[in-house]
Amino acid sequence: MTSLVQPSGLRRSRVPVSIAAAFACLWLGACAAAPAGDAAQVSVRIIVKLVRPSEDGAAIAAEASRVAGVPVAYAAAVSPLWHALGLRCVDAPACDAAIARMRDAKGTYQAVELDERKRHTAA
Repeated sequence: MTSLVQPSGLRRSRVPVSIAAAFACLWLGACAAAPAGDAAQVSVRIIVKLVRPSEDGAAIAAEASRVAGVPVAYAAAVSPLWHALGLRCVDAPACDAAIARMRDAKGTYQAVELDERKRHTAA
């Protein structure tokens, strides 16, 4: 599979810093554990192939959250069919169960895979 399209970078906006930080956390995979007071403690990046093409990241994340039963953030798109998402769960078994629910949703997803690509950092 080809690599995901990289975002063009952050620009000045009125987006709250907490939203930008959450997106950066999911994109970089740098926050496997959230602070102790946060209910969601595990982040898992997945790649899904939709049954019907879409380019509406917000709708894709909302549907994924509904199906998975956990908060889902939209991360990136490869094409109108393939999208990267970030799941936030209380623990690893909860993420496993959420992924299983998504895999069972055959009317929505053709494929649900863990994003196991190696993350490269600049030296």
